[in-house]
Amino acid sequence: MIVARRAVKTTLGPNMENRNEIPLGDQFAAAMDWWRDAGVDYEFSDEIVPLLADEADAEHARPTAPAEVKTEEKPPEPKVKSADLPGDLAAFRDWWVGPDNPFANGHAARIAPIGKEGAPLMVITAMPEIEDRDSLLSGPQGRLVGNVLRAMGLDPNLAYFASALPCHTTLPDWDQLAADGLGSAIIHHVTLAKPQRVLLFGSKLPAVLGHDPAAPPESFSAIADTATLATFAPDRLLDHARQRARLWKRLCQWTAAQ
Repeated sequence: MIVARRAVKTTLGPNMENRNEIPLGDQFAAAMDWWRDAGVDYEFSDEIVPLLADEADAEHARPTAPAEVKTEEKPPEPKVKSADLPGDLAAFRDWWVGPDNPFANGHAARIAPIGKEGAPLMVITAMPEIEDRDSLLSGPQGRLVGNVLRAMGLDPNLAYFASALPCHTTLPDWDQLAADGLGSAIIHHVTLAKPQRVLLFGSKLPAVLGHDPAAPPESFSAIADTATLATFAPDRLLDHARQRARLWKRLCQWTAAQ
């Protein structure tokens, strides 16, 4: 209820209802008078602005915000660049298990790739199995991958085996690893190994290699111009028979198209 110092005239109609006959401008002036008498003459917010002062005074009193300086933040430099990596396969494999590889986290064993240059198939898994010590994919995941290759009519001993990470890692941050240059290291590895085809185990790996994260990983089709089929990591395939069946169907289509 607004109490004003100015006179207020009301009339009582037939229904005994009050009807305000004060013009809107007088009502507003009366309200301002009431707030001034109450001692409230400023609007309080993050910036103090005079509510009842003259317009010129208000503009003078209003603090001027400093102009925003927009600077473009450059993304941090990746830890690994392809140009800095060893230029031959043997030296790259030594670097992969050596102390200069920034992608080896934790205390798990670093496992070297195995196979010969120019193999008919290069198998890349997300990381070594937790049981791996001397060779890559030495546990149940390796048995699954070996069975997949035999079903394709390929001797596993003729394949080249590698991993995206040099050691088993708990909950790897794939986005950060991609920013650090892991994708460049994988592509460089494929370029040096020169396989005829690549079988990529790990649904996160296509995005690390530059594939659109919004696109299905199965649409990923090449690494360094080498035909590639991407699928789930071996541990997921072991737990899901439906995914194994789906992989087999895709493998049949993939090999028939080559």
